Amino acid sequence: MMKFIHPILVSMAIMVSLSACESNESTLIISNVGDASVENLRVILSRAEVGSTESEYFKLLLADQEIPVQFDDLDGDGQWDEVVFEVDLVPNADTKLIMKPVESEPSYEPKTQVYLGVSPERNEQFAEQNEAVRPKDHEPQSLPYLYQYEGPGWESDLVAFRTYFDRRNGKDIFGKTNPQLYVNNIGLSDSYHELDESWGMDVLKVGNSLGSGALAMLKNDTIYRLGETGTASYKVITEGPVRSVFDLKYTGWEVAGTNYDLTERISIWAGKRSFQSEISLAPNDGDTLLTGIVNLKKVGKQETSSGAYQILYTHGEQSENHDVLGMGLLVPNDNFLSFDNADSMNSIDVTDTYTSLLQPNPSGKYVFHFVAGWELENAGFKNSDTFEAALKAEAVELSTAVSVSIQ
Repeated sequence: MMKFIHPILVSMAIMVSLSACESNESTLIISNVGDASVENLRVILSRAEVGSTESEYFKLLLADQEIPVQFDDLDGDGQWDEVVFEVDLVPNADTKLIMKPVESEPSYEPKTQVYLGVSPERNEQFAEQNEAVRPKDHEPQSLPYLYQYEGPGWESDLVAFRTYFDRRNGKDIFGKTNPQLYVNNIGLSDSYHELDESWGMDVLKVGNSLGSGALAMLKNDTIYRLGETGTASYKVITEGPVRSVFDLKYTGWEVAGTNYDLTERISIWAGKRSFQSEISLAPNDGDTLLTGIVNLKKVGKQETSSGAYQILYTHGEQSENHDVLGMGLLVPNDNFLSFDNADSMNSIDVTDTYTSLLQPNPSGKYVFHFVAGWELENAGFKNSDTFEAALKAEAVELSTAVSVSIQ
């Protein structure tokens, strides 16, 4: 997520002055203290940071333009906990937005989505579930399918991903040819392994790799995939026009004699070609987690850095449509240990993967972002330099430090 610097956070309540004018409008000021322009900066404000307002909800206006804003109830108590939006910033300048009170939560075109289709009767009739516990006897690829396209899917207007909700725990990419939201329709009729020009296709072969950011652990110099667990569950936290968030929780993951509980919180934002994974592990004695990028097509890896992130990426003709696909991992510096290759390491069941070794940050979390760029979504990604530039731009956006005040 984006990084906030609040030099006067302790006096935030004093700065939140809501007596602006007769209309009870307030001004939200975002100060970019950096020297880079930033497009679609992810902004997250807690309820405490917003403070007491005239109304429970508000619209955001930048000049005469209304910016989509989303109010997220993260703990399920019926009140929003965070308000999120995206905004462009210019270097070393303030951006002022008008907060206009409204009686009800504003509505905008959906640009993100999370979906899990379940068929308890295994009759190819799938119904969406916002919470699900995986049956203990569930077998990978068992027919007829229990889960539509084998597990949860999540998407922005630019890209979609899925995870196999079984002991493989792989992650995969749905490339998109237009910005409609579509993961609720995939797998209901035609094969998603072949190009459908109306939406796209599954562009990745995962095999025994970690695919597009699946998880494993390095313990005693051996890689162990997040595989068999005592329990596995799925829960949607929020979804809407700005972002969607869901949890995958696992208990009883046995690794070299130790049982772990793991929660992976995945979020995806409108206008982004990436998802963020934030992982909590218990017990957590500084264990080394891994994620990675599939390397079945033997495309060379590249390493670089930008902002507060280390970047690993591949680029080339590696999609299942036999065209160009770029895949990248952005790892915050405080989570980064090294980039490596699973084929040069001891492994129980992970192959063909360029790996990123992760350490917990000061908050005890493991965080990374996975980015996908397909040439049929954006022709510019035929060029490796264009894809690298996009990765670096996202790293700069994620690294941008801002201060926020409300007057």
